[in-house]
Amino acid sequence: MSTHRSKRLRKKLYLDEFAVFGFVISLKLNTDNDEQLEEFIESLAYFAESRHLLVGGGGTDRIELVVGSSLRFGSATDHDRLAIKQWVESREEADVVDIGALVDLHLLEFDD
Repeated sequence: MSTHRSKRLRKKLYLDEFAVFGFVISLKLNTDNDEQLEEFIESLAYFAESRHLLVGGGGTDRIELVVGSSLRFGSATDHDRLAIKQWVESREEADVVDIGALVDLHLLEFDD
């Protein structure tokens, strides 16, 4: 059964034309100490910010990061996915384990 929602409600719920897309990237860390890890994370954050993206996530030896737009109702793009992947691959501190497809970030679920 389809539900008709007003444009205002779709916008509030980030649905349909207001959906916000991003992606998940899994990395294996190759850092020897906390300073290397901190420098890598800060550098990644600066690179992402230069593309109007935000990065969040965590882990220990393997980290999962969610990447999305820093702009309201903005979305990450396939170009952003490729740029982040290439940036990580150019660094020695981490290896890309997996990079997910673009998904609606409001529907993203995580395992506990």
